[in-house]
Amino acid sequence: MLLNRKRLNSIMKQNGLPVLISAKPENAIYLTSYHTMGSRTIKERLTYVIYFGNEGVEPIVICPSVDVRHMRELSWIPENNIMPFTEFKTGNDHGLITDKFGFIADQIRASGFDAGKIGIETSFLSEGLLDSFRQVLPKAEFVDCNKIIKSARAVKTPEEIVRLKEACRITEEGCKVLIEYAKKGALEDEASAHAKAVSMLNGAETIGFCAVGSSYRSAFVHNNPRHEPIREGTVFRFDYGALYEGYWGDLARTFVISRYSQEQRKYHDAIRAAQEAGLSSVKPGVTANDVYMAAVTAGRKYDPDLRREHVGHGLGLEVHEEPILRLGSDQVIESGMVMCVEVGKYIPDIGGFQIEDTILVTDTGIEIFDTLPKDILI
Repeated sequence: MLLNRKRLNSIMKQNGLPVLISAKPENAIYLTSYHTMGSRTIKERLTYVIYFGNEGVEPIVICPSVDVRHMRELSWIPENNIMPFTEFKTGNDHGLITDKFGFIADQIRASGFDAGKIGIETSFLSEGLLDSFRQVLPKAEFVDCNKIIKSARAVKTPEEIVRLKEACRITEEGCKVLIEYAKKGALEDEASAHAKAVSMLNGAETIGFCAVGSSYRSAFVHNNPRHEPIREGTVFRFDYGALYEGYWGDLARTFVISRYSQEQRKYHDAIRAAQEAGLSSVKPGVTANDVYMAAVTAGRKYDPDLRREHVGHGLGLEVHEEPILRLGSDQVIESGMVMCVEVGKYIPDIGGFQIEDTILVTDTGIEIFDTLPKDILI
């Protein structure tokens, strides 16, 4: 199961929250173990989960009717608790919920929580949807539960770790192809197309991002690959991620083809030293700020002007999750967290330099999910 019920229930209890209503697609996947593809791609087609902090009470799900059979097959939630709704009334809606807000309110009232604190994703839902909930539950005090679910999601369950490892394996297979084609002096978009194909053939659901750039274009942080050759002596950088069963891979490297300048070497040495120091500092009990300081301090020995807003982030159902490895964050690193440790610097007319690995925090340190080289030359 993707959900860590014990952890989520404990956090809900700490926040005095007996029940929450979740609609954010990534949270719905986490709570149900069903990958709501439609909710991720069709922004208005949301699945709603009523989750109770009492482990003896099973969640109730209201999902689009087109998904109900699939969800009942794959979710851990009892079939009778997964109810279909229709997006558009047709006059032939027998067995379908036609008023999802009224239905949710009825379930909350039946549980006796309609006049208390209710969690809802105020930072995600539109004001129109929030108003619909306020109208049907006028006595409730709505509080943002997105932060609460994010905090639960920060430490991964064994099933999540399996999916993340596979996502990272598939991502690395694509990155190997990017390196292979860069050595040949291929076009950026040609290299990217082949990398994506290999990742898809290895089981990717889709390719979430493929930032590939050479020469000055490598300094564009989220560069879309262009119909331009990857030339010797220029910086070649990629930041690439494949999606597997709802979970992300994320991997970045920077190389110079065949020969490099001392200036290129300086910046590459700085980000490599910073990133490896960040990796070495990660262990249970340190803070996100500790990791940030270790990385930036090491990098500035090579490049005193190195500046970073963060040196990494959690990875899971979203590309950026808790913890964010940033200056001043006192969030404690815990065993079971999966995160990316990354450092980059992007210099116009010279190039972009970035190294990133995905890691699992273990009881004694870390496990790195990839094996790509970090040397400057390919």
